[in-house]
Amino acid sequence: MTPAGGGGLMTPSRRPLGALALGLGIVVAVAAQRLAPIAGPPLYDGVIVEAPYLWLSPPAGHSGGAQGITQTIQVQGSESPDVAVGTSENPPQIGVFAGAGDLKLPPDTSSIRVSIEPVPAPAQPSAGIIAGNIYRVSLTNQDGLAVTAQTGGGATIELRGPIDSSNATIERFTGSLWVPLASDSAGVPNVYTAVVTDFGDFAIVAQPGWTPAPDGGGGGGGSGASDARPVVVGGAIAGALVVLGLLGLSLYTRRRRQGSSRSSVYPTRLPDANRAAAVRRDKPLERKDRGG
Repeated sequence: MTPAGGGGLMTPSRRPLGALALGLGIVVAVAAQRLAPIAGPPLYDGVIVEAPYLWLSPPAGHSGGAQGITQTIQVQGSESPDVAVGTSENPPQIGVFAGAGDLKLPPDTSSIRVSIEPVPAPAQPSAGIIAGNIYRVSLTNQDGLAVTAQTGGGATIELRGPIDSSNATIERFTGSLWVPLASDSAGVPNVYTAVVTDFGDFAIVAQPGWTPAPDGGGGGGGSGASDARPVVVGGAIAGALVVLGLLGLSLYTRRRRQGSSRSSVYPTRLPDANRAAAVRRDKPLERKDRGG
């Protein structure tokens, strides 16, 4: 309670209501971000909804329709531009990446044509089994001359294999044999990366005896929890709006009561003040009469 206008009238403090509303808003915002976070740049640090692997020559019970891609990238100046080309599957079954300056360009190159196509297996590796498709990767300029990678590295091939193609490596076919490349996991199951200095035919090679597991349907587990998130967040927001509405109604009611209390207090207080002033004015007159 605080004095108003020096007249002794007390008004209820609004600070508790404001603090409660602010705290409620923060709780709702944190809950919404936890349950249904804002979308951001894609990071492979959670559950990836992986589409079934598409084969060029599918084994029994698996899906066909492997995709290729061709893309032309313009070149400005003498340095190669950034290159990031991948097929349309989710995640892509193959991608080619290179930073600016990571490719060796023939003289007078004005554009780079990136071609990625699934091709039949030319041969099986001497040790291991090809897991998935073989992809032919070709980079040429506008005149059909080969664009190669710098010997110091920088260009990268990323390949996704079928389900359960773990403990595998990326290999490149040289025309007569498969050569293993130093491969790393991309942080996603069945996806591998390797730095390359030349292009050609690439494949994931699994351990001897590997066979493709049945398609898992794209990691459908846990979809119920994901579908429930909008309902939970919507309920939290609706509850917050109801509480804020009740707070507003309470504040409005208090203001109305304050207005009625002012209209009933001031008429009774003002005559008292007038009478006090009149008494003060009369007192000197009484003293003067007595002195006469």
